[in-house]
Amino acid sequence: MKKTDNILVWQWGRRGAGPKIAVEFSNALRSVVNSNVYLSLSTHAEIIAQNSSFKNDIPVKTYQSIGGYLKRVVQSPLLMIYLYKKIKNLKISLAICTMPGPLDLLMVATLKLLRIPCVVIIHDVYPHPGDGYIGQHFLQNQLIKQSSLVVTFSQYIYEKILSENIVNQNKVIAGWHPAFSYSAQKNYEKSRGKEVRLLNFGRLLFYKGLDLLDESLKKISSNQPYIMRIVGYGPQTVVLDRLNEHPNVVVENRWVPENEIADLMEWADVVILPYREASQSGIAATALAFGKPILITNVGGLAEQFKHEDLVFLCEPTIIDIAKGLETILKLSFPLTRKKHDAEEEWKKLARHVVDTVTSKLA
Repeated sequence: MKKTDNILVWQWGRRGAGPKIAVEFSNALRSVVNSNVYLSLSTHAEIIAQNSSFKNDIPVKTYQSIGGYLKRVVQSPLLMIYLYKKIKNLKISLAICTMPGPLDLLMVATLKLLRIPCVVIIHDVYPHPGDGYIGQHFLQNQLIKQSSLVVTFSQYIYEKILSENIVNQNKVIAGWHPAFSYSAQKNYEKSRGKEVRLLNFGRLLFYKGLDLLDESLKKISSNQPYIMRIVGYGPQTVVLDRLNEHPNVVVENRWVPENEIADLMEWADVVILPYREASQSGIAATALAFGKPILITNVGGLAEQFKHEDLVFLCEPTIIDIAKGLETILKLSFPLTRKKHDAEEEWKKLARHVVDTVTSKLA
């Protein structure tokens, strides 16, 4: 892109993968393009609160409740005026949304007034059970229709979005999900025991397959001692109660802040992800960046993402297959080592791909 181009990256979620992806992607863009790259995050973004070095060029006050969301909708003309002035002053020539949210149509409407092309990165075609927000599918489809181009994080979603006739093929770019980068603060090797350390990390929702994991653990016949931590946030369910009853399983139902994720990954010998459905997995990609073996189910775009990786054990999303996978892992000699993925380089590669393709398509 030309030196005079200015790119805006925005994502207005408060915590989790959304703001993290915006920061990773904007950092990568700064390394691969001859352009000024600006960032717009929520004023409530956890990642900003934990790292004051991130510059939030267009801070947006979002909401923390349904009532707060409705208030922001009522105030939408004021938000659009604010965005219009900020974006015009920065002379933005391209805007990229790294994960859709409820207020993004206001940004897209503002960009249209300024005749600035907009690219939206789509992670799923439909919300997973128990995930997302009210009206997510409708709002996302409207966002796709109003955008200039759409980027997917897997070939699986690329093909699915086309099969649903949501958008024309010439408007979609297939990408991939890089690993997230985190810095660990502890060294767990100094205090490791004989147990194999298994980690299940992520939202504690039905589609994550925790019920399959519960039943699979009952069928393990291996004598190898292990301890499993199931860490993440979700509704307290009977399945979580049952998992907690296993003598070697600990369920930590809590939100995990950004600065604790690296320590979780360093603690683990293997990351266990028995999904019932998935489009791609940022958690599994991050585990590879820490050099961790993975047991993951063959659903959605996961085989596409991980089938060629060393020490990634793919199994079918059934109790028997997950149990067999766990037994296979417990028979291995630990600690296992595998080549670590370079998260920073993965994001740079994706940023180059997106910018080059966008430039070509919008030329």
